[in-house]
Amino acid sequence: VTNLGKFDWPPEKVLALYRKRGSAEAHMGEVKSALDLHLSSTDRGASTVQDVMARNEVSLLLSLYAYQVLHGLLERQTRQGWSLSRMREQVLKVAATLRLHARRITVHLGAAADKWWPTLLKGLPKLTALS
Repeated sequence: VTNLGKFDWPPEKVLALYRKRGSAEAHMGEVKSALDLHLSSTDRGASTVQDVMARNEVSLLLSLYAYQVLHGLLERQTRQGWSLSRMREQVLKVAATLRLHARRITVHLGAAADKWWPTLLKGLPKLTALS
């Protein structure tokens, strides 16, 4: 059942539209479950509801941006489709230790990172310190 006009929207076009919508809804569901965002619904520490909404918006946008960067990088480097859950389990959930030096932070990834991180890092430009 649809309210799209039958003359402007032949059945094939309606089906294609609804398939795209279904794909979009699947991606939104995946984002909600895999990113496991903890957005605030209270105004603890915020002076207004708008402050809470702004804080939530920034958190959501940063998480989505990080996902887009990692997802694109992984697909480009591995030539494989990656779900958020797979990326989270196989790439992000690895043991690591941090070593802090005067002007450098060194990250040592555990052995579980050997499978995907070398491939991932080849696609990243060299990171330099901000001055």
